[in-house]
Amino acid sequence: MLWKYTHNYHALPRLTISSLDEKVYKSETTLLAHYTKTGADTPRKTILENGTDGPQKTLYGNIWSTHSSQMAAGTSTADTAYGTEALPLHTDMGYYREPPGLQIFTMCNPADKGGESIFSDGLALAEYARKHHEKEFDTLCKTVRRYRSIDNEVGWHLEASGPIIRAVDRFEGSPSPCSMMNHKERWGPILGVRHNDLDRLPDLPPPHIFDDEKSVNDFYYDIAQAHNIWDKFLGEDKFRLVMKLKPGETVVVANQRCLHGRCSFNSTSSSRVVMGCYVSQDDLESRFRWMLNGCGIFH
Repeated sequence: MLWKYTHNYHALPRLTISSLDEKVYKSETTLLAHYTKTGADTPRKTILENGTDGPQKTLYGNIWSTHSSQMAAGTSTADTAYGTEALPLHTDMGYYREPPGLQIFTMCNPADKGGESIFSDGLALAEYARKHHEKEFDTLCKTVRRYRSIDNEVGWHLEASGPIIRAVDRFEGSPSPCSMMNHKERWGPILGVRHNDLDRLPDLPPPHIFDDEKSVNDFYYDIAQAHNIWDKFLGEDKFRLVMKLKPGETVVVANQRCLHGRCSFNSTSSSRVVMGCYVSQDDLESRFRWMLNGCGIFH
C-alpha cells in the first residue's frame, strides 16, 4: 500500500485504539499486518501490549530523548537531532549493518514555532523512480554507499554500507552481464531504503574499475545523476507529509521503508522535546511470524 501524498494530517495511515472493533481486530496479527502494509501509524496508546520484545539498544541507549539532559549516562548525543536546524528526509542508522525496523516517536513538548515532522514513503519513491527514471533507479539499486557515526566521548565508531534502494537482484550470481537492455528484468520487489546524507561517506567506485579512468568517471557521473533525481523527489511536496505533532502523540515508523525529517524551529518558552526508541527488524519479523502461526490473541 503506497501512500497518497497530501499535507492533510489525516492522510497518514492510522489506528485509533478507541475505535478498534474487537470483532474486526481480533488479534495482534491484524494490527501488525496493517502496519506492514502501510509502514506507519499514529496510535493513541500502546498497540502491542505484549508485542515486540522491547526497545533495541543502540548508541543512544534503550530510550532516547532530543533533550540531552534526559539522556542516560554513557549514551551518545552526537546527532543533528539535538540541534534546532531543519533535518532533511532520511532513514536512521544507516551505519548499522541492519538498521532498526521500527522507530517510535512521542512528542513530549512541541516547539513554539516550527518543528513540524515530515514523512515520506520510500517504497513509493522507489517505485516512482523505477517507472519514470529507469537508468537512475538501476544506479540507486546497484551502488553501495557507506555511512559512519563516530562519538569519541562515549566510544562509538560505527560503519556500514548499502544501496539507497534495496531490491531483489534477479541476476545475482548470474554469469551474464547486466547491460542497459535488461534493467527492467534485473530488479524485483523493493525490500527497503537506506538514505542519510548527514552520515554518508564519499562514494568509492568498485575495485574492479579503479584502473579504468573512463569507468571511474562514468561511475561518478551516474551516481551524481541518480542522487540528484532522488533529492528532487525528496523535495517535492507530493512526496512529503507534514505534521505538527501535539503533546503525547506518538508516531510509529518503518525505518527501512519510510523517511522522516523535521522543519527548523524556535523554542523561546521551553525546549522542543521528542522521546522515542527503536525496535529491531529481527524482533518485528519474529513477532509477525509468531502471530501468523496463530499465537498472541489480542485482548
